[in-house]
Amino acid sequence: MRIDHVHFYVKDGNQWKNWFINVMGFQSIATGQNEHTHTEIVGSCNKANSIIFILSSALLKSSPVAQFLQKHPSGVADVALRVNNLAAIMERVKGHSGIIQQPIQEQKLPQGALKWSQIISHSGLVHTLIERQGKTPILPDYSLKENCDILPQQNDFLAIDHVVLNVASGELQTTANWYENVLGFEKKQTFTIETPQSGLYSQVMVHPMSDLKIPINEPLSNNSQIQEFLEVNNGAGIQHIALRTNKIIQVTAQLRLAGLKFLNVPKTYYDSLFNKQLILNFSIDEWHNIIKQNILLDQEKNLSNNNLEIPLLLQIFTKPIFEKPTFFFEIIERRKQAKGFGEGNFRALFEAIEREQMKRGTFKIY
Repeated sequence: MRIDHVHFYVKDGNQWKNWFINVMGFQSIATGQNEHTHTEIVGSCNKANSIIFILSSALLKSSPVAQFLQKHPSGVADVALRVNNLAAIMERVKGHSGIIQQPIQEQKLPQGALKWSQIISHSGLVHTLIERQGKTPILPDYSLKENCDILPQQNDFLAIDHVVLNVASGELQTTANWYENVLGFEKKQTFTIETPQSGLYSQVMVHPMSDLKIPINEPLSNNSQIQEFLEVNNGAGIQHIALRTNKIIQVTAQLRLAGLKFLNVPKTYYDSLFNKQLILNFSIDEWHNIIKQNILLDQEKNLSNNNLEIPLLLQIFTKPIFEKPTFFFEIIERRKQAKGFGEGNFRALFEAIEREQMKRGTFKIY
């Protein structure tokens, strides 16, 4: 199981197509529409690890996009998952009283076959489940004009590393159990992040066949940034998507030049890393560039290699990209087979978002 594509519902599909191309460096892959919805598709055309983002906007009030945007701000409406045996998964959905939004559909093509269905997770997030054989269209129900071979790749993103789901207080374990029982994920790392002001609890879910990761967060206080997300988003939803690269310093510098805004890290953060001797893993020039670009660093134990090589996580987080302070991107680089999520980086992110809450004047003191 892996991510097939991520579907955003937005106010203006053309505007956001241009943003993903001009700022993030993705390509225009296809465009099309049906009777009520206009759709643009952007991403990478790397066939081994494609990244596909679908951007849909409403043409009529009957569009699912219009209905979504009446309740939620622009954001992720559907995380579509590629599966090997759709029928077997749908049996598990039925066995756990899952909500089936669309039963299995099938489309036979000259060079392949496509099966798909839509389910709603315990959190309310839609998952389109897709089984592909041979050559198939990105979406089955749109008249798409594909134009995937016009430009070379303009960014250094390798794949979607993980997607993060925020849920209401008390819903984390039930949601995690749903992903475990229905989609076959396994529970891995847990985090409890608390500051003097607020906190969150997180459960990382990992699919054993593909290493696809879905961390799930719930708030530990009424003024938590997770609670703010839930209130602004009017419910649970995808907080951010992490894009993996092996050139995080260069990618971050390019994105800054294109106008993308990132969360700031105080100088004291790097003083603490210096004291932990993390600097020993980098050249002097690379260390200075890490500080210049405000990239977060953490290390994890590598039990399989007797700790001779320390796996490293390098991460940076954008500010929210849409009109409301909900969805943002993460850029991540995993060095020396780093697998998990650094707790130090998690805390630094939490504290950085707290500072943004304070700037917006939305941080509540209880």
